[in-house]
Amino acid sequence: MTAAERQSELIDTRDMIVVHLFLRREFRLAPGLVRGVEKGETRRAATICAHLEFLTTFLHHHHVGEDQLLWPKLLERVPEELAPIVQLMEAQHERVGTVLQEIERVLPQWRSTARPAERDQLAGLLDGLYVSLCEHLDAEEERILPIAARAITEQEWLELGEEGVKKLRKADLPLALGMIQYEGDPQVVADIVSHTPWLVRSFVPMLSRRAFRRHALAVHGTATP
Repeated sequence: MTAAERQSELIDTRDMIVVHLFLRREFRLAPGLVRGVEKGETRRAATICAHLEFLTTFLHHHHVGEDQLLWPKLLERVPEELAPIVQLMEAQHERVGTVLQEIERVLPQWRSTARPAERDQLAGLLDGLYVSLCEHLDAEEERILPIAARAITEQEWLELGEEGVKKLRKADLPLALGMIQYEGDPQVVADIVSHTPWLVRSFVPMLSRRAFRRHALAVHGTATP
């Protein structure tokens, strides 16, 4: 497809927005979950740590997919004056990645002891992560998605989503969809599922709402966090 053809056929990028919605919600709630764990409550700390590991792993793979499959294409195709925007995205990914590494370091320490020192350090890191993440997601939606809609083909966009699915453990697929489904536009969620492999389409939607409800009750104490 030529550049002119790409510009005349805008692709639908709303699936990225529903993923961002889930990330904003869960990372906004994460610091409070950590601060709510009392000293020595290792069982509760383990539950929260497992939740955080799911979120941070999902976020890491989401960003790696963009780094490998999206930014290089945009840098090659968009006008030169837009290249700094992509470079901003890369810098924001690096900043978020640095905080994720610190969280990964503190998590096992707090999981094993549930000490206030590690709890407070972890909560502070999550506060900072949420601020950096929202700054990045806002900029991506406002400045990158309109460019991607005209510079990326539909097949390339689907490959970006497929790469994210491949990185998830099969056991985590229902929960991941349930996280997205909870507040996501039903039409967009249905479109996401329609482009997944047959095995995913066959069983994940049936389990996703139940998986999210069970997870939310265990982590947040409510099915409607």
